[in-house]
Amino acid sequence: MESGPVRKTRQIFVVLADDTDREALARVPGYAVHEVEVPVEHWRPMAGFDVVGYLDRCRAYLERRPVDGVVSFHDLGDLIAAALAEELGLPGPGAEAVFLCLHKLYTRLATGSTVRCQPLPLDGPPPDGLAYPCYVKPPWLKMTLLQRRVDSATELEAARALARRHYPAWARQYLPLFERCVDRSRYPLATAEMLLAEELVEGEQVTVEGWVADGEAGVWAITDTNAYPASGCAFDNFSLPSRKPDAVQAELARAALEAIRRTGFARGCFNAELWWRDGEPVLTELNGRSAASFDGLYNRCLTIGDGDRATPATVFENTVRLACGQPPTPAPRLNGVVGGQFNFLTFGYGRAADLIDCPAAEEAGVSLFVDPDDEIEPLSDLGTVLAQVELFGPEYAAVKRRADDLRRRLLKRPEESPW
Repeated sequence: MESGPVRKTRQIFVVLADDTDREALARVPGYAVHEVEVPVEHWRPMAGFDVVGYLDRCRAYLERRPVDGVVSFHDLGDLIAAALAEELGLPGPGAEAVFLCLHKLYTRLATGSTVRCQPLPLDGPPPDGLAYPCYVKPPWLKMTLLQRRVDSATELEAARALARRHYPAWARQYLPLFERCVDRSRYPLATAEMLLAEELVEGEQVTVEGWVADGEAGVWAITDTNAYPASGCAFDNFSLPSRKPDAVQAELARAALEAIRRTGFARGCFNAELWWRDGEPVLTELNGRSAASFDGLYNRCLTIGDGDRATPATVFENTVRLACGQPPTPAPRLNGVVGGQFNFLTFGYGRAADLIDCPAAEEAGVSLFVDPDDEIEPLSDLGTVLAQVELFGPEYAAVKRRADDLRRRLLKRPEESPW
């Protein structure tokens, strides 16, 4: 950390900020936050949102008001932030590196992945050599949307039919941005309207939170992704600390750092999602930003410093420090608290209010991701996340029992959720 009697207040520009970002950044001393405000939704496409127009508005703001760094905490904003920082000569990962993290086909090519992956048109004949089972997903979309396992030609057509209905609304936000910011002579499929068909990989999964700063790199935390046993892939919860053996965590960390190095990522936070399969790490995806959605777990389970000077860890501080050309925060340490971020998941259809008790959920401190009148339709094999809750305690099993009790009490049709 910096020392001395006076600490400069640095100016940080935040792309596509939401209330959670603003509240978290307000708790980080020494930074003044700037933004071009727009109504932001991360769980659904933003109707009428002009992503290139927003980029231009951000650029115009920064021409009038110089800042020390530009950051993003969300997929759509990552490339915008990197492009702006690069254009202004500010510290950052580089737009090309962020694109290589964001676009899953090019992630596989850049990192030398051994996972079989090929472009899949939205309609028409499937590509030659497509083998079943496979896993179908958009090349750039988040939160497992439109992702599903496919075991036959009939299931493939069902997956593509679902994508044809929902893909265009998301594509209007991503593809114009790629057209503006990506060298299509090098990455000709950047703006192609397509899905990916990947080799089906099954295994235990983790998220490695890390950072890069001008040739140096490190790992902040490893969070377990815990699937529902009956589903095999639907996410029950994310927990910290990881319960993987130390030797396994070391190998996962090594693989994450090697993957981000291969993209040319120069400076900033990143997170890597990996499977542990047959005694080896296998990269599933990279994100050119921190896993800010886990910051609540980091705050409670990780500490920076010792004794009276110990403070809760937050990736928001690490992100803005790196974006302003400062060194990263000291490595956090586990403090003995076990935390879990638990999903309220459904495979059901209908009004949200008929699937989860919204008033009781809010009273219990559960974060709702839906409005009561929303019509719910699962858009992936992993169901629909209606809500989340973060719970903490001395050991994982007890925390999970509390979460299951809450889910059984609040889900109105628990038989349509995996257990």
